[in-house]
Amino acid sequence: MLVTKEFTFHASHFLTKYYGKCERLHGHSYRLAVTVEGEVGENDMVIDFGVLKRVVVRRVIDQLDHHHLNDLFENPSAERVCEWIWKQLEGMSELLREEVSDPNIAEGMRKFLKDGETVSGADIRDGTNYEVRLYEVRLWETEGSSVALRA
Repeated sequence: MLVTKEFTFHASHFLTKYYGKCERLHGHSYRLAVTVEGEVGENDMVIDFGVLKRVVVRRVIDQLDHHHLNDLFENPSAERVCEWIWKQLEGMSELLREEVSDPNIAEGMRKFLKDGETVSGADIRDGTNYEVRLYEVRLWETEGSSVALRA
């Protein structure tokens, strides 16, 4: 089953390998959709939206929101930014494990992973592991224009 969480962030950039109006400094209100794939667990969920949100905010949104993308990328096209986002989230199962081990996270969210396991998405009530992997990253630069990277 696929589970998607959407985000927005705002950033400026200019394209260094492009000739036209986008070579000048401008900004966008980006929309990002992160989709993971996994099996429905004993708790009737693939993943808690809150856990997925925490991972994406820490790994991606906090790094890009209200930043000048040229400080991070040589040529911050939507395609290059999407590739970077994918790389930040690529090891989703381990990122989820790290997130739920945060001592500040609600105890209810810990039910998705089992201590000592290297796979993610485990429901500790029955000890069954459910793999959760990154399936797709889709980035909209404008309302009608997006790029996507899929596993």
